[in-house]
Amino acid sequence: MTKENIILYARLLRSIFETTNALEIARQLQYEVHFVDADIRSIKANTYRYENGTKAIFINKKYDDISRNILCAHELGHAVFNHEYKHNYKDKNLKNEYDVNLFAVALLFDDSFNIPLVKMSNYTLQSILDKNINPPA
Repeated sequence: MTKENIILYARLLRSIFETTNALEIARQLQYEVHFVDADIRSIKANTYRYENGTKAIFINKKYDDISRNILCAHELGHAVFNHEYKHNYKDKNLKNEYDVNLFAVALLFDDSFNIPLVKMSNYTLQSILDKNINPPA
């Protein structure tokens, strides 16, 4: 999928469901969304695909609502793009991580950046997401 198509798809979902609430979009797409009580060093969020094909998004409930929405948007990208393997969240070079970060930023934020989304590096996209995630108290 091209960068432009990823952005268009995120914006299409935002338009269809009339929201930037990734949790609501995930539920409307019939993905299970679960909140887990875990140490944030072991899990922020992840996506899991059951043997029957059902997909679930797990989000650490220690994060506030804004942070949960951002984490869900990232994981929703993994779910909609059918990523089969769990990748290291910190690895900035993986194409899957770039795609889902681009998807999440396009889903959650308006085009009010100085750089067009298609020209942003994964580092920039990840920084936008990370700067908006509040660490749990």
